[in-house]
Amino acid sequence: MRKIYLLLIVLIVSSITAYSQTWESKASLPNNIGKHHPVTFGIGDYGYLTTGTSGTSQVTNDFLKYDPATDSWSELTDFPGTARSFAIGATYNGKAYLAFGLSQTQFLNDLWEFDPVTETWKELASCPCAGRRHPAFIIRDDRIFAGLGDGAAGNLNDWWSYDMNTNNWTQQPSLPGPVRHHPFMFTAGDHVYAGMGHGGNNIFKDWYEFDIVTNTWTQMNDFPGEARVAGTQFDMGGYGYVLSGDGDNHSFMGEGEFWKYDPFNDDWEQLTSHPGISRWAPGSFTVNNTVYFIGGQNRISNFINGDMWAYDIAPAASINYISKSENTLELYPNPTKNELNFSNLTGNFSYKIVELSGKVVSNGTLNSFYKIDVNQLSSGIYFIELVGESNELFKEKFIKQ
Repeated sequence: MRKIYLLLIVLIVSSITAYSQTWESKASLPNNIGKHHPVTFGIGDYGYLTTGTSGTSQVTNDFLKYDPATDSWSELTDFPGTARSFAIGATYNGKAYLAFGLSQTQFLNDLWEFDPVTETWKELASCPCAGRRHPAFIIRDDRIFAGLGDGAAGNLNDWWSYDMNTNNWTQQPSLPGPVRHHPFMFTAGDHVYAGMGHGGNNIFKDWYEFDIVTNTWTQMNDFPGEARVAGTQFDMGGYGYVLSGDGDNHSFMGEGEFWKYDPFNDDWEQLTSHPGISRWAPGSFTVNNTVYFIGGQNRISNFINGDMWAYDIAPAASINYISKSENTLELYPNPTKNELNFSNLTGNFSYKIVELSGKVVSNGTLNSFYKIDVNQLSSGIYFIELVGESNELFKEKFIKQ
């Protein structure tokens, strides 16, 4: 009987292994030269890496391009700005943006745009804020949202937006939580998010949503894992992801944890950890539903890694936010006293009703009746968010009389 049980266990484990997603080793950086705090991004079919601290503890401005089809790196013309580490970057509409960081002697506040077609950089308007390292930096709807980090005066929680159409910066309400540096951040659904990180003697697990329409912050549920700092992050398919970093004692975690954030339900799902212990200040970029995880420092040996690992993220797990220009949803009456009705919907939907403050006041499901009783709500302005069977996300504003 014991042999039968053992066989059954082996078969179950083998079955789970066969269908689980795994990390795959990819080409290391040229000459296996490691980096921590690189700026990394994916555009089209290629990944890119620039700046950061090298294995010889030098700030850098070299610029590398990765081709997944050939699993190989090539060198591009150096980034033309000041050599730096602790900078931040993101992509938007086929271009990349890089800002902030620390040179050998100076906290920086400059902003640069990279065009992959011409493989050239252009300097944009610098932030009128204090120079800083380890900031948050997120792009949504032709605006860059940036802030937090630490500079000459210490940790910060100020928040700024940059308008790509006017090349101007505007100060926004500060993050309502403690000052901090090296947070995690991404865009998910139709909001931007930031939180966790390090401030004073604390490593945080608090998490915040910034509404780019009302320019207001809402505190969300705390991150459910160990408090953390100095990892990497990205967004894909309407979800956000955080990967690796230091734990609540600002040292390594036993695993390089990988988490996925669902903005609709404000909850997290743990995915397969990357190989080995967690790493301090790695980079990551995405190309064609695959995340590439690279570099970072081993906090046991202090070795600065130059290796790279890839993990395929199922494209089916996507939220497709339907913008107002694409949205055929009709909500009526609006304003309303008692109920909301919907037209141009098919299938089943989950919904939540959100106050302007960000507080969820009602949630549930919509079936073929496509009607919600809102009589119990207080008078005011609300948003309703709906997610369908194909993970399409609709958002509309309504007034309760």
